[in-house]
Amino acid sequence: MSSFRSIPLRRTLLGFGAFAVAAVGVLALTTGGSAVEILADDVRHEIELSDGTVADALALAGVEVGPEDLVTPAQSTGVEDGLRVVVTRAITVDVVIDDDAPRTVTAPVVSVGGVLTAADLRHLRDEGAVITPTWRDTVRDGDPITVRRPLEVVVEVDGDELAVVSLASVVDDLLSLNDVDLGPDDLVLPPPSTVLDGDGTIVVQRIDFAEEAEEVVLSHEEIRRETDELERGTAEVSQEGRDGLRVDRFRVRSVDGEPVGREVLSREVVTEPEDRIVLVGTAEPPPPPPPAPSSSSTTSTSSLPPEPSGVPGIDAPVWNRLAECESNGNWSLVHRATPSITYYGGLQFHVDTWRSVGGQGMPHEAPRREQIRRAQILLSQPWATWGNQWPACSRILGLS
Repeated sequence: MSSFRSIPLRRTLLGFGAFAVAAVGVLALTTGGSAVEILADDVRHEIELSDGTVADALALAGVEVGPEDLVTPAQSTGVEDGLRVVVTRAITVDVVIDDDAPRTVTAPVVSVGGVLTAADLRHLRDEGAVITPTWRDTVRDGDPITVRRPLEVVVEVDGDELAVVSLASVVDDLLSLNDVDLGPDDLVLPPPSTVLDGDGTIVVQRIDFAEEAEEVVLSHEEIRRETDELERGTAEVSQEGRDGLRVDRFRVRSVDGEPVGREVLSREVVTEPEDRIVLVGTAEPPPPPPPAPSSSSTTSTSSLPPEPSGVPGIDAPVWNRLAECESNGNWSLVHRATPSITYYGGLQFHVDTWRSVGGQGMPHEAPRREQIRRAQILLSQPWATWGNQWPACSRILGLS
């Protein structure tokens, strides 16, 4: 003889697969059979049957069992008086680890710990992962479970390397939790909003900006102006030149204290340069007095103008040395320096210079002493020197 009745229950989690029955008392059973209590789906079923197995008791109570459900004891177990059978329904939940794709777990469990144990993820708890809901919380079909594992990250900042173990999910949170303050221009690689998905390195570069000023000299030019107020072959400084000054201001960008670039903010001319002005004479010099008549084709010493003071005498060795340098001692040399410029004689006069000191005819046709005398007159001018009249040879001979 078999009989049963079902009583709704209030289900309370006491542990893996455990139930507490809220109903008071147990229905009295007829004699001659085995009394079996079945707890399934928040309902208590009381069964009486003379023989059979747990499977027979479930069938008699109308409790269907799926392939993933857990029956304790097993369905093949023979019934005996006072036997309690517990049916734990399989549930399906998603486990999300470190923002990865969800892992679907189907198992006959009632707690978060049961889900992770069934999914062979129990080690996550031992590794210090944060689990939501907590390990002991109840879980139902369709509930999500999230797991955040600690990451080992190296933070390179201010010349140091910090080894950090953190549960932070993004770069910015990890830096904040480890007291790494960021300036408004600091650069973080990867960027602060990046989601942390594994061990790695975070680099913080300190970016600074500063203003600098730099003085720049503005060089002056030399301007030569012709004037008929001066004789040809003469020159006069009308205005001394002066360099100018400009102040450039820059915005300098530094990374970890090292300048890496700068931007021009302004350029201000403090002092304008003033050009050097040189007046160059163009007026024809007055004609020299006519030479005294002579019966000889060679100009004598008495026909030459008097020697000027302050320059080497006409027989001084320096003139032969200068001629050796300028013309290899050839007092009749004609040297075409450029297509438009030709120099003449032992001391290589330009025709304009020759005539400015009273020379007649062509320099290379004049006697040696006449060429020297005109060179003496040239050197006696206040503006003339060895260096500006014979620049190369004066340096060689040490006359500058």
